[in-house]
Amino acid sequence: MSLVDHETLKANYESLAEKLANDPDAGLMRPYVSTRLIENVSVESTFEQYDKEHTFYGDEAKSRAGFERGPSPMRYFLSGVAFCLQGWCAKGSAFADVVIDGMELDITSFLDMRGEHGFEDIPTNPQWLILDFRVDSPSSREQVLEMISWGISHCPLSVFVRKAVPVYERVAHNGRVIRDTVPPEVC
Repeated sequence: MSLVDHETLKANYESLAEKLANDPDAGLMRPYVSTRLIENVSVESTFEQYDKEHTFYGDEAKSRAGFERGPSPMRYFLSGVAFCLQGWCAKGSAFADVVIDGMELDITSFLDMRGEHGFEDIPTNPQWLILDFRVDSPSSREQVLEMISWGISHCPLSVFVRKAVPVYERVAHNGRVIRDTVPPEVC
């Protein structure tokens, strides 16, 4: 049995697309978070969503003046991209007719901390991302690749990141790599 309900996801996507076609203003969103500095580089983020209050703590390592009260901002950023991609790939499974027995995603990046510490000619931002998908599915290789491509192209955070840095992909289907765009020099 698949981890996703294709009919529900497809109906939801198509219903929302129809609503947005009829009323473009219905899709205008202004996501927000409110943050508060706790101490040194420890920060609390709060917001309301789904009629619930959410609180997250971001921090840095003690060696970077933090208290390790929560994950670093980079881990939240990478998690946000991964959450978005997983959801959009799940929706893509409905359109590519992929049965998902399991789907995991690791995101790796590269950051030279000298950049954020003012070293000349060292970029402050991460240099690239690697999306490492692992999909367990009885569906075909082509369907799995279609699902991943659909998810990547529809995920707002994935599209946003691709405008800033190179994003490479490795896709394994039932333990076998079926797409690998990761250049050897970034591994």
